[in-house]
Amino acid sequence: MRTLGTHRFIVGHVLDALRLLPGESVHVVCTSPPYWGLRDFGLPPVPWPEVEYRPMPGLPPIRVPAWGGQLGLEPTPEMYVAHLVLVFREVWRVLRRDGTLWLNLGDSYAGSWGNYHPHSSLGKRGQQLKESSRWNRRAYEGREDFLPPTAKPTGGLKEKDLAGIPWRVAFALQADGWWLRADVVWSKPNCLPESVGDRPTKSHEYVFLLAKSPRYFYDAEAVKEPAVTHFYDKRYLPGAPPRERSNEPWNLHGPLKPHSGFKALDTTCGRNRRSVWEINTEPFSGAHFAVFPKALAEICILAGTSPMACPACGAPWERVVERKRTLDGEPVEPGGWPTEGGRRLGPQGVGHWRFATAAETVGWRPTCSCPGNDGSGRCVVLDPFGGAGTVTLAAMGLGRDSVYIDLKREYAELALERCGFKGSGRLFDSHDWSLEEIPPAGAVQSPFSEGAVATL
Repeated sequence: MRTLGTHRFIVGHVLDALRLLPGESVHVVCTSPPYWGLRDFGLPPVPWPEVEYRPMPGLPPIRVPAWGGQLGLEPTPEMYVAHLVLVFREVWRVLRRDGTLWLNLGDSYAGSWGNYHPHSSLGKRGQQLKESSRWNRRAYEGREDFLPPTAKPTGGLKEKDLAGIPWRVAFALQADGWWLRADVVWSKPNCLPESVGDRPTKSHEYVFLLAKSPRYFYDAEAVKEPAVTHFYDKRYLPGAPPRERSNEPWNLHGPLKPHSGFKALDTTCGRNRRSVWEINTEPFSGAHFAVFPKALAEICILAGTSPMACPACGAPWERVVERKRTLDGEPVEPGGWPTEGGRRLGPQGVGHWRFATAAETVGWRPTCSCPGNDGSGRCVVLDPFGGAGTVTLAAMGLGRDSVYIDLKREYAELALERCGFKGSGRLFDSHDWSLEEIPPAGAVQSPFSEGAVATL
């Protein structure tokens, strides 16, 4: 019998919260940290220790001094990258050796007054904006004392420079030991318009796939996408008359034409997921400014976890796939192709024949040798920057356990309500949850009204 779902919510500094988790206890990490210089989330300043990291494999290390402030409001890109490297060093410890990290990051520009950075030099336009009604005085009051006055405001970037933050972080993590396996472009068809006239409107972000080792768990079948074949061309639809195509150019009209590289010629078979994901952003009425879509989190979780796991060691079960070749929907053995006019038809689907190779999941098998492994364990999903709880909500819907971490108590309360643990009705009656708060360094613990830890 499978165990109940368990979801752990931790409020506190991400470094302190990650230290509460056992080593190699998480199967997949799906997260979107605060972006650099874009938004003040109203979080309390927290201490960040001195960090040394390499900005890219082969380059000399950079040493960043200790600092106190909010992640994303660092005065330089180098300091922001250093703090993320520090966070993901702790993530490395809690992630299983066969686990994966899916990291969503967006970019920003230097000197953009549309997205005020509290350490930017004000200038004439900044002074005008500061006096205008658009300036949030309460949000930025006193922020200038977060760092020494000698710190450079943009780390040497020119005004209007694209900072390149996603790739800076990806290369720094690669130099820190992570395997950088894929750069996924999240294309947003419904992106917000931008009031710019000297560059294209940005409509994409990055999702990096990173791993602790070159071999890791990845369920490609779970995240397949619809295949695109030449059968979209009406000349190749079933029932079309046979045609002589010896002199027909292959690239004439139609998206794809049959060739020897095709192994599956049917859109129902699916294809390996591509590296551009077209996913709409989702509206959210809660008090959180940056919520990525649940559909994006679901793809990452499905690819990095299994619906079954060993209850002893947590090793995920792997999918058993059987591939069958069909002709016009009927099974066919290799070599048993029909002939037409004395010509043997091969798997390329010459003429009106419709060939396909279907992949069918016939079961699951364990990847460990633990005795009594009945697959009743559950994979664990971690989001160290939980925000509104999108990753937790996706994990619950897919039958995975989760760990949520965020510094802001209001966000944790919002996530609990969104996941159905508070408010009217529960989304998943069979799920347990716990809530705990880590007091800031040197502070007295301030428990929640229902207790520091609540379990239902």
